[in-house]
Amino acid sequence: MTSTFDITRAGLDDVPDLVPLYERFFAEDAIKIARSKIEANLRQMLVDDRAAVFVATADGQAIGLASASFTCGVEFGWAAEIEDLFVVPKRRGQGLARQLIEIVLEWADDRGARQSYLVITPEAEDAQSLTALYSKFGFVRSDRLLMYRAS
Repeated sequence: MTSTFDITRAGLDDVPDLVPLYERFFAEDAIKIARSKIEANLRQMLVDDRAAVFVATADGQAIGLASASFTCGVEFGWAAEIEDLFVVPKRRGQGLARQLIEIVLEWADDRGARQSYLVITPEAEDAQSLTALYSKFGFVRSDRLLMYRAS
């Protein structure tokens, strides 16, 4: 298996390749979401300048993705949330996740983000020890409590 891959910023033409990756990503993290919702939200991100999705390909196949979006608040100013990071299991351990993180952080920094943050589900931490990966990029654990409300 080759360890070479390309990473590009995704566009609407990439939706058919990205949706199955997102389905696998959400299933792995025990997040229940309908395929139609994934596709609709992905399309919205792809046409909004405040968001970016990057896709990694090898041999004509989508093998990984990363996405981020911007928010602004009084405490930090402009900030970027790394929304999603996924590499198909057979391609893990080849440095692809690191490259995807670097590209997302570069995108955020180039647009003036003063801070980047992310949320790690307990399932993802248990399975992949993601805090160890993200700490290599300067991320530190927060004791803030995450709450959300669905509309």
